[in-house]
Amino acid sequence: MMIKKYIKYIVATTVLATTIQATPAFANPEVPVTNGQINAVNQNIDDLETKFQQLDNEISLSIEKSQILNEKIVTQQGKIKETEIEIIKADEDLANHKEVYSERLKSIQEKGNQSVVTYAEVLLSAGSISEFFNRFTAISKIIENDNILLEGFKEKEVTLKEAKEQLQNHINELEKSKVELAAEQKQIEENKQQIAQELEAAKGELEILRAQQEAQLAAEQALRESALETQQQSQAQAPVTTQATAQASTQAPTPSVVAPITNSATANSVIATAKQYLGVPYVWGGSTPSGFDCSGFTSYVFRSVGISLPRTSSAQQNVGTRISLSQVQPGDLVFRGSPAYHVGIYIGGGQYIHAPQTGDVVKIASFNPSKFSTASRILK
Repeated sequence: MMIKKYIKYIVATTVLATTIQATPAFANPEVPVTNGQINAVNQNIDDLETKFQQLDNEISLSIEKSQILNEKIVTQQGKIKETEIEIIKADEDLANHKEVYSERLKSIQEKGNQSVVTYAEVLLSAGSISEFFNRFTAISKIIENDNILLEGFKEKEVTLKEAKEQLQNHINELEKSKVELAAEQKQIEENKQQIAQELEAAKGELEILRAQQEAQLAAEQALRESALETQQQSQAQAPVTTQATAQASTQAPTPSVVAPITNSATANSVIATAKQYLGVPYVWGGSTPSGFDCSGFTSYVFRSVGISLPRTSSAQQNVGTRISLSQVQPGDLVFRGSPAYHVGIYIGGGQYIHAPQTGDVVKIASFNPSKFSTASRILK
């Protein structure tokens, strides 16, 4: 027995020594890892993931704005083409009227004189006062109508050209907004890269701390077992019933069975559909099984049961009946932030399914109400 005890001491010492050698500069091998340290790193990871999700949401909203700008630009370009066609027609109408006006003058002119002289000759050649006034009235009417038509065509041409210029200015403004939006997207992506590096570092730190803690626990367990063996040797003459009682006291209690939650048929359908897309990659602005962002995933899943949701998480937050986070049921939407920057579907059993963030996939995660802001019941 002494040899076995000695071996356990050697194992414990070796485990601790290995852990100390693997511990990076930021960990103090002489100080045991505490749950407080691990909780602090976990909180740091949660905070970084929250920032990551917020940036993902900003990019999704930015992509949506880009799509709207593109649609507006296409619409304005269509209007410019229509205006250009109208300008060409106005030019043709003006040219045609000038030609008609010229032909009319030629028909009135007798010697190729200027129009005013020709009109005067027509008036002076009248045989009577009555004929003079009749010719004067007719010529005045012709000149007046021609002038009105010419001015009308010219005004229309000017108006159309001004409209085209305004449309082009509007397009220029939209293009400028697109450039600014692209710059914002680039900055957001750079911020995400920085946070991604910090997130990976924090996760690495957490893995090391957990490994160190497990090694410490293993060493402590080895020491406890050794002490228990020593105690059992000293109590070798104790009644068998006492030993059996001691052994029974060391057995872990049988876990209680949690009764399954009864879901509505619609909730079951929503959850079953959502689980079909486990592993689908996160894609900014994604709303199809080829790639989802958080709100694209929830809107697609609920559409499968005939329920239409708005496109963004902040808009989805205002749909349905607002409920307490402590009263969530399977099929309810759960949100982070107000306005929301992230959304998922509660599936029961303290879990929810969501499209987390860039570089991740649709997955099931533990639901901690303290990390969420609101919940909405969509299903009746």
